[in-house]
Order: sequence, then structure tokens, then C-alpha cells
Amino acid sequence: MRPLPVLTLALTIAVVALGCNNRVAKQLPPPPQTPASPPAHPADSITLDGHATIEAGIPFDLDPIVKPQRLLVFTTQGPIRVDVRLWIDNEPFDQALEKLVDHVVELADADQDGRATWEELADQPQLRSGQFGNLSFEDPRQRRQNIDRYDTNRNGWVDRSEVPRLVSRSRAKTEAFSVRRTSYAADRSRNDSPLRQLLDENSNGVIEDSEIASAAEKIRSRDLDDDEIVTPMELQITSGQSMNDMNRRGDRRRFFGGQAMFTLDDSTPWGDLHYAMQENYERGGTLRLDRFPKNNLLHRVDANGDGKLSREELPEIGKQPPQYDLTLRFGKRPEQQPRIALRRSFGIDDTPLADGQEVALNLGADWLIFRMRDSVDSELITQQAENILQLYDGNQDGYLEEDELPENSIGVSFQVADTDGDEKLYSEELETALLQRNWFQRCHIRLQGIDGDDPLFRMVDPNRDTKLSARELRGFGDRLASLDRNQSSTIEFDEIPSLLVFEFFRGDQDDSPLRAVPYVEPTADPSATAANIPPWFSGMDYNGDGDISPREFLGTPQQFAELDADSDGFLTASEANSSEE
Repeated sequence: MRPLPVLTLALTIAVVALGCNNRVAKQLPPPPQTPASPPAHPADSITLDGHATIEAGIPFDLDPIVKPQRLLVFTTQGPIRVDVRLWIDNEPFDQALEKLVDHVVELADADQDGRATWEELADQPQLRSGQFGNLSFEDPRQRRQNIDRYDTNRNGWVDRSEVPRLVSRSRAKTEAFSVRRTSYAADRSRNDSPLRQLLDENSNGVIEDSEIASAAEKIRSRDLDDDEIVTPMELQITSGQSMNDMNRRGDRRRFFGGQAMFTLDDSTPWGDLHYAMQENYERGGTLRLDRFPKNNLLHRVDANGDGKLSREELPEIGKQPPQYDLTLRFGKRPEQQPRIALRRSFGIDDTPLADGQEVALNLGADWLIFRMRDSVDSELITQQAENILQLYDGNQDGYLEEDELPENSIGVSFQVADTDGDEKLYSEELETALLQRNWFQRCHIRLQGIDGDDPLFRMVDPNRDTKLSARELRGFGDRLASLDRNQSSTIEFDEIPSLLVFEFFRGDQDDSPLRAVPYVEPTADPSATAANIPPWFSGMDYNGDGDISPREFLGTPQQFAELDADSDGFLTASEANSSEE
């Protein structure tokens, strides 16, 4: 899939490395302020279906100065429009990009003659050895290859439009925020569901009434550690999948079938988009509009009204307003703002969202999940710099000399970190060096579809905590049966919602990832806090699920029955507190 527009999304991320730090920013002129103008939204609402819902959390605000990146995401009911707004350390992406471009151009004009050249930039110690995470310019042959790669117009000068390719280490057109090629996984997510495969004992493609009735007991038998909690991993291990199958499911780079999303800009490959839609929705046939709901945006772009979509009509999609606005904040952020937030456009409702690394949108026939993952610890840089100073400052004079700093201890040489050349490293210089250590990783956010989550498990997991407790298994059969929309007493393949997961990740994709934090609905006992839970209750709650089952209870059955006020077979913290009053 094509990368997102270049300079727009590309370098706001960039500032993380250099421009995002307040101390570094002081060295650069402030970026021009983009005039704030509210987005033009029509009065009516465009939604995929009548019952799209977003899981609850806290509200957030859209800032009109943040230029959105436009995504077209394919769901089983048709494509939807999502605007994405990125922030890096409290700065809009565009502003961060401009600061980084300014800094790179400044580095490229080492002799200050007013001309920024690639030869001068390649001589800079910060870039020559690749200490910032860029491709190294150290070897003469590699130096020439890199300059040829990034100097797209072959004029020898570092043009502002060429900088994003250097930042993202991209061979393509200017790109710092990129969308990786992602396949449409709607049917695959259902087919690969370990829970569906487990419950469909006769492998006939449906979960029959007898299989629904025995489902809870079957799942309990997969509790490998006997803690009365069943996890997706336990289902995978006991489903008969080979390790190769499990590794394949976790492969973030796999691509089979049509593409799952496109960016909408001046360089959108409309021919590829048309082909992908035909592959995803018509198995390569003519793209007919009668297969999509009447309120889908595709009906608005059928210029000749023939009920079919041609390649020539598709560019009109880029002019359609978004149905959802997605905001992601990497690094530092205001306390009242969530890291990732999704809401409907047009001000229909300020949809509140979970303050974690994931937001889930229920579209009826699909679950659309957006996640963020960040391996850049820019929020902790200040503390890390102070810790390094305290650790190595043997004479406690408040700075480090070259013989006090062990080689490679901060990933940047002493000479590079000593920006003012006074042979002393103060806390601020250490902080800047740490920020620059993986400069280009901080400057690049990627977006890709992710395989591996189980859509059926999500539907039967009431609080979305990615595990099934003993209490949840009590009502498992009823929750499973509720998926039988056509009342056929079986759960057919297309009655299981597909699961479409898209992940924004910053830094090294495989380096200390922050796992997605799923939204967890409030428990049935919201009054339970660490302060008012009796110690005996915490001690008996062996698996930490907030309930004490008869197996966990260390007293007699009669004592359990006396404490179980609602006779539901579990003891809650409230019931434990009531017993002590």
C-alpha cells in the first residue's frame, strides 16, 4: 500500500528526536503558525450502519490546526473514511516536521555559506556513523549510494522535500509517516479464530446448538494452568496448531489478497484502489453498488448513476467527509488528553474513548480496532539524563568529563554530545544526546494491519480483558447463542464479526513494544478498591479476577454460602466487606 502523504505526517514525528525536545527547539526558529479554521462538515451524519458504537472512556478535543491524514479503510460493509491526526510531545505533526527539516538543512550548511549540500551533511559526525539510526555514510561506497538515493533531483543540494526520505530511510517518494502494505483480513480473521475451530467439533463450518451447549465445559478443559481463567494463548496451544501456524499468525508483515486500506491524497493510486475493491468485494468482478448499504459513501461517488463504480469515479472518494476522527498522541501529552481517541465526525456525539493503547469500534458486522505502540521513551529522557549524570559524575562537580563517561554508555560519542565544545557534558546535553540516539526511529510512525486476534473470543469476553474467568464462563453459552442473529440455532460463519486491527507504531517495530492495553469495562463491584478489600479476600483470590470461587475459598461450604449474599456462586469484595460490618 502507498505511504501516507509525506511532509504532512512525516516529520511531526521527527521532532521527537530533535525538534520535539524543548531544549533543542530553542536553537531553532519557531515554525509558522497555521491559522486555525474549523473543518467543514455537513450537517448530516454518514455512518456505516445504524448501530455503530465506540467503547467508553474519556472525551477529547479535536484541534483544527492539526492537518489530518485521510485514510480509506475497507470493512465487510464497504469502505469508510477516517481522518488521522498525529501529535508528538504536545506538538502537531506538521510543526515537528518543519523543525526537523530546519535542523537537517542547518547541519547540511556546515560552512554557513548559505548552501546546504549532501556532501556537507554526510560529513556531519551525527550522521556519518549512523548514530542517529540513519543509514551510515562512513564507507565511501555507501556514502555515494546514500547521497544518490536521497538527492532525488541530482543537484547536490539538500532540498527540504528530500529530507523526509532521509528521516524514514525510505527508497520511495518522500515518506516519514508510512502505511505498510496490509491485506484485507475480514474472512481470514474468522477462519483463523482458535475459539471457532475449538467449538466447531465436526468442522462443518458452523457452531451447532449441541456445540453451543457444551462450549463452556469445552473451554474449561483448556485451562492449562488450572487457575480458572482461560486465555487466547491457552486456546491456541490446545487447538492443535503447530508452532509454524502460531508464528505465522503473529507475522506482522504477511500479505495475502487485496489491500485493506489506502491513503487519500494527490498520489493515491486509484487504479490499485479500484482493483483492491474488486478483489475484496466482488472477487475480481464488476464493482456493483447494490451490495453496499445505502448510506455507504460509495453511493455518493457514482457520478453517472449506473449502480457501478469505475476507476474514473473513485477520485471523488477523496472529497468525501470522514465518518470518524482518530487522534494519536505519541510521547508527552496533556494529562486530560488520552493517548488514542476515536469519535464520530460532524459533532453527532463527543464519543469518549479508553485512555490506553487501543480503541475499538463496533460496526455490527466488524470490529475495527486501532492500536498504537511506541518503543521511544521520550517521556523518560530527562530522568535518564539525570541518572547518568549521578552515576558517572565521580567528583560530583555537576557535569561529566570525557574520562568519566564510559565508551558507548549513552550510544553517542562524547564529542557529538558536547555540542558547545567545552569538554563538559551537563544534564541538558545528555538529554539531547539521548533524544538523538535513535533520531530517525523517533521520526517515523508506521501503520499496518495486524493479524492474530480472535474475533469470536472478543465477542464472548464481556469486559474485553482478553481472558475468560470462571464467572464469565457461567453465562458463556447464552452469550454465544446471542450471536445467532437469524435464529437458526446455529452460529454461521458470517454471524461472527470480522476483526480488523490496525496498528500505529513508532520506533523499532520489534524493540520493547508497548503491548496494546485493551479497554476493560467496569466490574460488577465498582466499590472494590485496594483500600477497602479485606486482606483475607485478596489472599484467597488466587487468580486475581476479583471473585473468590468455591475452589479458591479456604473455609467451609457453609461459610461460603453465608458470605455469598446473592447466591451466585462467587464472593465479591462487597460481600466480603459486608461480612465484617
